[in-house]
Amino acid sequence: MKLRAIRDNILCTDGDFGDKVTAGGLIVKSTIGKSEGIVPRWFRVFEVGSDIDWIESGQWVYVEYGRWTEAIEVEDERFDTENNKKKIWKVDPNACLLVSDEAPSDTITFNTEAVSAIKKELY
Repeated sequence: MKLRAIRDNILCTDGDFGDKVTAGGLIVKSTIGKSEGIVPRWFRVFEVGSDIDWIESGQWVYVEYGRWTEAIEVEDERFDTENNKKKIWKVDPNACLLVSDEAPSDTITFNTEAVSAIKKELY
């Protein structure tokens, strides 16, 4: 099967979810489901519709929080996995904040409001 995006759709893989390991070896647990997890996320662009001319497959896109669908696992012969299956998301083209030709670094983004609330509780 070959998945195809139509019109102004952007289909993405490799969503920036889950635990992270920094270059220094620190393991930062996932913040999904917590207030500090309300941050934009990076996705790798897999396929774009014909109305999208400002981004292309293989690039990375930084998307506003919550402006993507739930992931579904699909099979496509172009996936680089053993069984040709991967999770895929549809992202809102109007919510794309940044585009990069390179994979994002191992930086960690925090919700500043949540960090401020935690500081208030500690002090």
